[in-house]
Amino acid sequence: MDTPDQPELPLPFPELSGDQPLLPARMINEYQYCPRLAYLEWVQGEWAESADTVEGRHAHRRVDQAGGELPTPEELAEALQGRVRSLTLSSNRLGLIARIDLLEHDGDTVTPVEYKRGKRPHVARGAYDPERVQLCVQGLLLREQGYPCEQGILYYAGSRERVRVPFDDELIEMTHQAIHGLRLIAAGGHIPPPLEDSPKCPRCSLVAICLPDEVHYLKDHQIAPRPLFVAREDALPLYVQDNRARIRKKGDTLEILVEDHCQARARIGEISHLVIQGNAHITTPALRHLMGEEIPVTWMTYGGWFQGHSIGTGHKNVEIRTAQYQASFDPAACRRIARELVRAKILNSRTLLRRNWHGDQPPDRILADLKRHADNTRHAHDLDQLLGIEGAAAALYTSLQACEILAD
Repeated sequence: MDTPDQPELPLPFPELSGDQPLLPARMINEYQYCPRLAYLEWVQGEWAESADTVEGRHAHRRVDQAGGELPTPEELAEALQGRVRSLTLSSNRLGLIARIDLLEHDGDTVTPVEYKRGKRPHVARGAYDPERVQLCVQGLLLREQGYPCEQGILYYAGSRERVRVPFDDELIEMTHQAIHGLRLIAAGGHIPPPLEDSPKCPRCSLVAICLPDEVHYLKDHQIAPRPLFVAREDALPLYVQDNRARIRKKGDTLEILVEDHCQARARIGEISHLVIQGNAHITTPALRHLMGEEIPVTWMTYGGWFQGHSIGTGHKNVEIRTAQYQASFDPAACRRIARELVRAKILNSRTLLRRNWHGDQPPDRILADLKRHADNTRHAHDLDQLLGIEGAAAALYTSLQACEILAD
């Protein structure tokens, strides 16, 4: 007897305990937008700024402020102005956490308001599904706390328009599917495949980490990757050599003081790294801010001898760290990685010589020898032979540089 297909029912999420993390509403948004993006950010801890993320943070500046504790439904109903800003809600039963930009009270219900950059999209539902799902997560958390919540509002700062989003059964089901989907890929530990030829990719802040076109090209070699334009890096290193100097943070700048008199200022956004020589010191707030901005601080003796680095947490991708650790015990893997590193170093030396040579005759013989050494790296049987190839190539490169300096 034929029986109708029974839809798969999601398992109820057990209440969190211990150190299990809550899923942020923003990550549910990212999963609905692109599962691979959500995995990179939530599981692997990747993050990169873009013009869109900076603009979005700017749009939230009015509501990103301490709003106190959430009043009870009775207190909110009696409030003269039923508004609460920057409210964080969580639920161990749902396993979710969200930050509500603005919570409004109107009659017997509450309405979460989510601020978005840009203009309102002209689509059938008034907003894209990722934003609607993120808002629905906030509504589910409010209902969990005992507040009647039937709809939310998306406020688009670019066009100064409000879009009402009703929390109907279809949206709630879509939200639950996104929640279960993100939990599934996070527990599985396998990164989802990238989107195929999607218009979402070029504007994504993690496109240079995700590399969707390159991943697909390596699999089928059909569509050539779209070019990535690397942003121009104008940041420069800052050297502090005075033993009496004190470095402190003031606003978005670093000030270098000597005997309490400011001798120089540098914008933090224009600093690639900070080098401190001698006994100059830096204040704790300045050091913490630099580490948060991933700007390394290099400590050196007054004579220029390297002593160490102060850096932030940096890359958080545990999967890559685990793979690197496992590969370190595999001689074949170590040899393969070392071959590619040495080959890339030799080819880069060859490129630098071709671009910066100022002699009368081009160094064709040296360039050919460097190319031959680069090709020989692929046939090296062990690390000792690879070290010999690297040394021979380095000797050619440095000898040619010395000849050029003497000629000048």
